[in-house]
Amino acid sequence: MKIIILGTGHGSATECYNTCFTIRENEKHFLVDAGGGNGILKQLSNMKIKVENIEAMFISHTHTDHIMGSIWIIRMIARKYLVEDYNKPFYIYGNDKVINAIRKICEVVLPEKFNELMNNKIKLNIVDTGDEIEIIGKKVQFFDIKAKKVKQTGFVMWLKDQEKFTFIGDETCSKETEKYVKNSKWLFADAYMAGKEAEEYNPIKRHHHSTVKFTSELCQRLNVEKVILSHTIDTDLKHRKKNFTTDAKKYFKGTVFVPDDLEIIQL
Repeated sequence: MKIIILGTGHGSATECYNTCFTIRENEKHFLVDAGGGNGILKQLSNMKIKVENIEAMFISHTHTDHIMGSIWIIRMIARKYLVEDYNKPFYIYGNDKVINAIRKICEVVLPEKFNELMNNKIKLNIVDTGDEIEIIGKKVQFFDIKAKKVKQTGFVMWLKDQEKFTFIGDETCSKETEKYVKNSKWLFADAYMAGKEAEEYNPIKRHHHSTVKFTSELCQRLNVEKVILSHTIDTDLKHRKKNFTTDAKKYFKGTVFVPDDLEIIQL
């Protein structure tokens, strides 16, 4: 299995794409968030990922940098149903706020013939805490991360044996969420800023976004083996990997990944 990083930036990033990724098993993909626009199509093209190989899409919450790219994915999938010999159902998962928002946006911006495919070929699925489904052959359990700004959902995917890959969205980890993070082989988490810059700006207080220190200390305390830090500022991409990794290693003894857009991580 592989993680294919499509974007790494925060909501207003302009030097890289907004944070989203796929989990790949053979040629099947599970798309997690979709960024803020049709740049998602360029990122998929750059990684030679065909939309028809995306088995399912999960949107964590309704902020523009996570949900708007999903409309372009839906548009491309809908077109395939209408003009190509394509009959495989496409599954979309999200909490009630996400699914309702996707439905409303599509009704306004997509042709009626595309919207007629909703819940027929394009299947919208509301998920809540404790719901379990199988995606790309792996068990996935969803949970509310108890976000402070808008309702936000994370998930645990069980890899081989009892190894967990946990995704906790783009806010600081709540006490209720820690039980899902504990003993994870992999954690995909927010790390908005690092080092002195983070101390001075204080994104935790300003935006409820984590710092590298916050997430790294969390991983050390909850026995996480490997962490992927993303949803970051984009002001110094040339040095981001080095600076964030150096800062993380002060607080966490495990393996740290600070990926760039279009990077592949082997699970």
